[in-house]
Amino acid sequence: VTMKMKTKKSSISRRGGGGADPNMTWWKYLILSSLILLVSFLVRLNYQLVKELGQPMRSSTPGLGAETTSTEDPAAQIRLASLKRQVSTMKEKVGAMKRVLEEIKRQNPGAVGAMKGKVGTMKGVGEEIKRQNLGAVGAPPSSGNNMNANGEFERITCTPEVALTQADRMNKRFSEWWSHSACPDQVWMENIHHIFDTATRGGPSDDKPYLILDIGCNKGYTSADFFDALSPGSNINPSTLVNSIRAIAREMNTKFDRDGGVCNDSNKPLNTDRDTKRGVEVHCFEPSPATFNMLERARSKLMPFGVNTPQGKAMWHIHNSGLHEVNSQMSWHPACAKSVGDELCTIVPDDTDGAISVPVVTVDQFLKDTYPAEASLPLVHVLKIDAEGLDPAVLTGSTLLLTQSKAIMVMFEFNPGLSEKDPPHGMWGRRGNPRKSLLGVTTWLDQLGYDCYLDTHLVSEKEKFKGVPDAPALYRITGNCLTVEPRVRGWANVVCASRKYGKAASMLRNLATMV
Repeated sequence: VTMKMKTKKSSISRRGGGGADPNMTWWKYLILSSLILLVSFLVRLNYQLVKELGQPMRSSTPGLGAETTSTEDPAAQIRLASLKRQVSTMKEKVGAMKRVLEEIKRQNPGAVGAMKGKVGTMKGVGEEIKRQNLGAVGAPPSSGNNMNANGEFERITCTPEVALTQADRMNKRFSEWWSHSACPDQVWMENIHHIFDTATRGGPSDDKPYLILDIGCNKGYTSADFFDALSPGSNINPSTLVNSIRAIAREMNTKFDRDGGVCNDSNKPLNTDRDTKRGVEVHCFEPSPATFNMLERARSKLMPFGVNTPQGKAMWHIHNSGLHEVNSQMSWHPACAKSVGDELCTIVPDDTDGAISVPVVTVDQFLKDTYPAEASLPLVHVLKIDAEGLDPAVLTGSTLLLTQSKAIMVMFEFNPGLSEKDPPHGMWGRRGNPRKSLLGVTTWLDQLGYDCYLDTHLVSEKEKFKGVPDAPALYRITGNCLTVEPRVRGWANVVCASRKYGKAASMLRNLATMV
């Protein structure tokens, strides 16, 4: 350290044209030396960042079997993000050091002049690098324009290398936080009404309310979430819903299990816009008679004037029925009759002791019966499915809706663990009946024009403090981006968007930052 300090002092002396000022104490030289090192490091970071941004971009060919449109491999994107953060931090430190330098200059103008010239030269190099690369430092990597002339999003695929890198991070995420996809942040819901408005603008559904199908409504938190996102002025949201549910429990002198939702749904941050009212129509399907009755009572508290709010902007229809791939009556678990929100409420064999009979209907048939005046099926903004392992059957019963691209977005739950229960139930997993795989279902949806992603819980600040690396909001499944069934612990959530509605599909794609 002593030798390095002597070298720096000698260099300053020569460049300043004279001996060192005796008034300059050792700490001032240390600050000046640190400034040189900081600026040098900043220039090196700029150079590395430019190298990352300057790599050639892979192009895409529209349609099935297209080459990947990812601009960089995931490892490069992670390095790029890290470099940007380092550059930003170093710039702040250089700014602080410059202020110290100015103070030293004020006290010792002669001894510092040459040093400042050196710093200026080095910063000039960094600025020149940035200018030659069109100001790339600080600019986000472009994902390219994947829209065709009709506003549809082009199908993209992943290379095997990208798919492997994404799968490794996704599976590691399950070990970091087992429920990261069971209780996702649903980042894509931010300002979702803008996406829907763009999708329907100028079309036959332009002046109609947003239409949400909440299949497997349970305690109603998904319905409340969409009311809050699309029409916050209706004052139907997870917070007001849990207050109503708890008021009902007090009236019944009981307490409902997990009354705030299995993912603490009632604690979700609310829409900061508390006034806007838009037309929203939500159909809530709940096969459990006990839960259905509770939901109707909750609705009467939230909407005392009936199904509609006083302004007629929000409509919440609650149906005591299940959704399936057939139209029929089916036997349901005895828990459906008495327990509110019981996860055991699922279809069982007809000879099950105490089983109750509940009607089931397909999505396609329900829409035909409910909207007979429509020339074709109505546009569904969100088809949400949580059918206790029967999600593939509900999707099959939505074939006409999906084939016609009449659902902008689709959400469903993947829960292979249900088939491991005793007795097993549901279609997912190795004991599914009939057995369905996530990749098989999403491949079918891909063929119908839908891009699908695993929805996740973002890395929290607490996790970051422990050294957990960042992770994307979504992991892309379709387009060969996931080639092996995910090692899900518990259950996971999948969100899809029709490529026909380019803004919706593009929004999801941009959140899958590893592809």
